[in-house]
Amino acid sequence: MQVSTSRPPAGDRLLRAGAIVTVIGIIATMVAMLPLVIPNLTLPPAMWFASMIIGIGLAMVIAGFAVSARARGRSSRQSDN
Repeated sequence: MQVSTSRPPAGDRLLRAGAIVTVIGIIATMVAMLPLVIPNLTLPPAMWFASMIIGIGLAMVIAGFAVSARARGRSSRQSDN
């Protein structure tokens, strides 16, 4: 049995972290919207700010895609030479 010690592709960690942050932001947004459905429920204003991390997560995912694409292009150019 052979164990693979290869490194994950460039940008993979950034993509995964961005996806996790985006999911957390989506959950925070759902919780922040509860007072619209349940009028007696009050939430701290921090919940509205917590729901804004969706944009940060999406920016991380886009940056991860960019890093991955640049690394893939760089490796294909090196293999052509």
